[in-house]
Formats: sequence, C-alpha cells, structure tokens
Amino acid sequence: MSSLSSIFPERFRPQVAVAYASVCAAVGLLSIYGSVQALLEIWRTDALKSIGMVVPIICFALILRAWRSIGWETEGSWWGFAVLATSSILMFLRDQMLLIVTVNKDWLLQLPPLPLVAVVYATGMVLLFGGKRLLRAAWFPILLMWAVIPVPQTFSHFVDLPLQHAGASVARGFAQLIGAKLSTVDLNILFAPRFGMFIAPGCDGLRGSITLGLTAIVVGYVYRFRWFVFAPLVLGAVLLGYVFNLLRLCSLVVYDRIAVSFPALQAHEQLADHIVGACLFLLAAFLFFTTIEKLRRTPEDVNAAPPEEKPSRGPVAVPYLAKVVAILILSTVFGLEAMHTARVDAMAVKSAATPPPMPQHIGNFSLVRSWAEGLVDGTVVYVWGEYEAPGDAPGVAGTHVSLGISPELGVHDAEVCHIARGENPTWHGQIESPSTQGPVDLTAATYNDGLTQKLEASTVCDGGACRQYSQTSQHVTLVYAKPHRGLPLQADATRPVPVLLKIETSDTSSPVSSIEPKLAAGLQEFLKSADLVGLTVPYSRR
Repeated sequence: MSSLSSIFPERFRPQVAVAYASVCAAVGLLSIYGSVQALLEIWRTDALKSIGMVVPIICFALILRAWRSIGWETEGSWWGFAVLATSSILMFLRDQMLLIVTVNKDWLLQLPPLPLVAVVYATGMVLLFGGKRLLRAAWFPILLMWAVIPVPQTFSHFVDLPLQHAGASVARGFAQLIGAKLSTVDLNILFAPRFGMFIAPGCDGLRGSITLGLTAIVVGYVYRFRWFVFAPLVLGAVLLGYVFNLLRLCSLVVYDRIAVSFPALQAHEQLADHIVGACLFLLAAFLFFTTIEKLRRTPEDVNAAPPEEKPSRGPVAVPYLAKVVAILILSTVFGLEAMHTARVDAMAVKSAATPPPMPQHIGNFSLVRSWAEGLVDGTVVYVWGEYEAPGDAPGVAGTHVSLGISPELGVHDAEVCHIARGENPTWHGQIESPSTQGPVDLTAATYNDGLTQKLEASTVCDGGACRQYSQTSQHVTLVYAKPHRGLPLQADATRPVPVLLKIETSDTSSPVSSIEPKLAAGLQEFLKSADLVGLTVPYSRR
C-alpha cells in the first residue's frame, strides 16, 4: 500500500475522478461492441433513426450536470461492475446465437432491444462510479438513452406510411387549388411528363417532428417544467414539426408550378426544397424556443431547483483505480473478441469472392443453374444452386429445390427479411428431415405472392450438425439456434453457416394446409441425399 501511496495521492480531486469515469465510459463500449456496431449501422442507413446518434452525447452531458448537483460524489458501488459484466456476457451470447421473436407475424422483436442495452450500460457506469445517489439524480438521462433508436421498426408501417399518404394528399389538394394539372398516381405529383415531386416516406415531416419532440423533452427536463406544462410542450413540438413540413410541401408545389413556366428553374428543385425546408425548420425552432423562454419565466410552471451541494473531497485513490482497472480489463477481453470477429469477417469476405462450385448432383436431383445473391455494397448474402428431380413422366417437369449457403453473414433467419419487406408468412412451423449426415432441423414458413406459393426453410450448420428451432403460439413465434461459443476468447476453429432452402409451386389457389405438406415432402426428398455439413465446410473454416 505504501508503494501505491507514493505514486498516487491519497484521494483524487473530483474533476480527476470524473475524467477517469468518462474515459472508462468511452473505452467500456468495447464490452458491448456488437451492439454499438449495430447502432452505428442503423444510424448510417436509416435517416429517421439517425437522430438517435446525438442522444448518448446529450445523456452524457446531463449525467455530468446531475453529478455536479450532488457535489461530484464518487461513492460508487461494485454492483455497477456486476451489471456491466453480466450485460457484456449476455450480449456476447446473443451475438453468438440466433434468437428471433415475432409477434402476430409482422412485428419483429430483438432480444434484448438495443435501447435496453444502452440503458443498462448507462446504469452500470453511473452505479459503478457515482453510486446510488448519482443513479437517483441522473434517472432522466439514463432512461433517455432508450431514445438511441427514437422510433421502433414497426413505426414505419403504422405511422410513417399513413403520414406519407396524408402529406401527399395535402400537397395534391393544394396543387389542384392553384390550378395545376397532375398525374393520377397518389404519391407522384407531376406538373409535366418529366417534372414533379414524389412524396417519399422521408417527406412526411417525422424527422423534424421527432427532433423537436426530443428537444422539448430535454428542455422541459432542464428547465424543470411541471407535468401540465411538460406534456403539452412535447405534443406541441411534435405537431409543430409536422405542420411546418406540410408548409414545406405546399411551398415546393408553388415552386414547381412556377418552374413549369420557367424551365430553367426545374434543375434546381432539390436545392429549393433544401432551402425552404431549412428556413421553415429554423422558423419552427425560433417559435419553439420563444415559447420556452416565456414559460420558464412563469414561476408556477417551473419546479423549484434542488440546492447544489458542496464539492466532495473526492474518492480514495486506490479503490477508485481498482474500478478503472476492472473496466479496462473487461474492455480488453471483449475488445480482443471484437478484433477476432473482424478478422473472421474479413476471411469470410475473402472466401465469398471465390466460392466452391455447387455439386452437379445431389441424389437424383441435378444442378440446373447456380448464382450469387448480393447486396449493393458487395456483400454476398447467399450462393445459390437450383436443383431439379426427374419428372414422373417424359415432358413433365420435376421438383425444383433451391439451396442457398451464406458465405459472409452471421446467424440469421430469412423470415426477418420478409417481415422487413412487409411479406407476412401464411404458415410457420418446424421441419425435421433425414440427411446423409444425420437429421436436419429447420424452421420453415410459406408465402403466397399471387404468382407462386413457396416454402422456405432455414437452418444453421455448426459443429457437425445443422439445427435451427422454432416455437409458435397463437401470436408469438420464437426462432433460435444454440450459441456457437459460450465464452469470449474461447478456441474457435469454425464459424456457423446459415443455409436456406426454397421450393415453390404455381398453385396459388389451394389452401396452405394442403400445399405445405406437399412442398415439405419434396424438400425432405432432396435433403435425404444431401450432405449440408459437408457443403458448408469450405465456408465454415476460420
């Protein structure tokens, strides 16, 4: 102890302790790296949810504000580290396994939700370095971390799309009011054959409404507005954003109407939209903050401010440093795991560039064609092979089965993609089929698009077996596969490989209760001669 005392002071100054805690909060994100990466991807690709990227910064500032109000007290609890370590392990296991929950076949749940991960992380850090008093003082910014994803995935289906049509109706009605001749497509407002506007989902004003709504929530908390002021303030901010977006659409209609007579203006329509939108948003923000300024000057609308406490003496150095070291060790373990995952992903991308050829024959099924299905960023989602069995008679087409192997993606289920596209399954269940390497367990679903009825079956090949399971009740479906590894940095020689099989029929009028058994029988006939484990070995090597 004497040697440590000669290096470190007996106590840290509060500002130094807070600086250590802030660094640990940033470095500790490595312990939930998979969730952080998923959030960054959502913010990068979803304009509506991208507002959530400022939420952690705002919450961090509000936690520091609450910490200052209690005198920078640093009597933290090791229970905070227990929360962080437990959540890190659970997030690691979640990333290693397949776990999907759907409600009523069209509402996808991620367990645990990413906003909950953010709230738990903030809770653990606050409890570890600030203790129970800071946890009580910073309850609002901790719960506000839930807004890292401001709106759920199903929000687009139930709110975003209806508002899109409402905005198009208002703009169309205004255009007709000023005498414009329009197309007959609801979301297209064409003033000329090749000139007009399309009311996309991002044009419904939700981004502005959510931005003003979140701003109202934060400002209402900072200024301590009473509930009867706070609730109307937030609601009014959301409505203000939406109303001003309707004004933006109508202003753009006027611009397009003028541009019909002056064709040189048509090339600058997008610039005009940005300028009008920015000006209207600034006007809305001015009205909002003017209202805020008037409200905060009314004493009966504001709660009394709690008295600020004198700064604490600061924490004892050695126990406080032990907490810092614990976070650094936890972050190092999961940081090395993240590096391992990145290396594996890079190798998967490399192997996907030169996939091995599909076998020419699987039992009495012969390869008809093969192809790769990819995303616009170059990611190979599946390597496909379509197989056909001989027909029952000459000239009669036999059963066609498509086999897809995912060379790059981690464990996932194809049903998620269908739900994201608004394609709900007509049936969901479990299929077990014999194969040359033992039984194969698959989760299956049927779809009817009016042209074909098809059965899709998914499984994950890992550890010498192909297994994926589902449990279905009246309203809830659970799809899962066992974790690939149980602990970080555990020996890892292979990766789990998702496999998808498809079989379809042109009979769309027959009920799924009669079609599904026939399609399942054709799929089982194909699988009994297939070696899925052997086919996925080239893609599973680390």
